[in-house]
Amino acid sequence: MTEDQILRLWMVLGGGSLILLFVGALTNKVTVYRDYSDVGWTLSLILSPIIGYFILAVIAGENTDPGVFATEVLAGQIILGITVIVIGWSTLLTYLMSIQDNGLILGLFIGTAKVLIAIVIAFCAIGLVNYLFKDKNRKLGHIAIFFMLFGILGWFIKVLINGERTGAAQMR
Repeated sequence: MTEDQILRLWMVLGGGSLILLFVGALTNKVTVYRDYSDVGWTLSLILSPIIGYFILAVIAGENTDPGVFATEVLAGQIILGITVIVIGWSTLLTYLMSIQDNGLILGLFIGTAKVLIAIVIAFCAIGLVNYLFKDKNRKLGHIAIFFMLFGILGWFIKVLINGERTGAAQMR
C-alpha cells in the first residue's frame, strides 16, 4: 500500500467510526463521551505530541534536529518523557472511561473509535482554521462559512458528549 492509500484507509476507518458512534450517541445506546473532561483527555492524545514537538523544536533551535535533541540532550529527554507519559495517561483514561461506561467489549471498540475520532476532529479543526486563513483576499462570506462549519462541528461534538443522557456522568 502506498502512503496515500494508508491515509485514505485511516480516514475511512475514522469516518466510519464517527458515523457509528454518532448514531449510537443520538439514540443514547452507548456512551461516547462522558463529559468535556473525557473529550479533553481524548484530544490530548493528539495535542500532546504536537505541543511536545513544538516545545522541542523551539528549545532546540533552527540548526538542530528536534529528534536528535529529544534523544541526546537531557532537557529534550525530559520533554520527550513528559510527552510520552501524558500520551500514555490519556490513552489509559480514554479506554478506562469507555470500558466503565459501556462494558469491556463495547468499551474497547468505543475507546479505539474515540482515538480515531480525535484524529478526524483534529484534522477537521485544522482544516477549518486553514480555510479561514487561506486567502489574503478573504471575503465576509468565507468568515460566515467558517463560523457555520465551526458551529456544525461544535454541535457534532455536543451530540457525542452524551454521558448525562445515558447516566454515565452520574456514575463518577
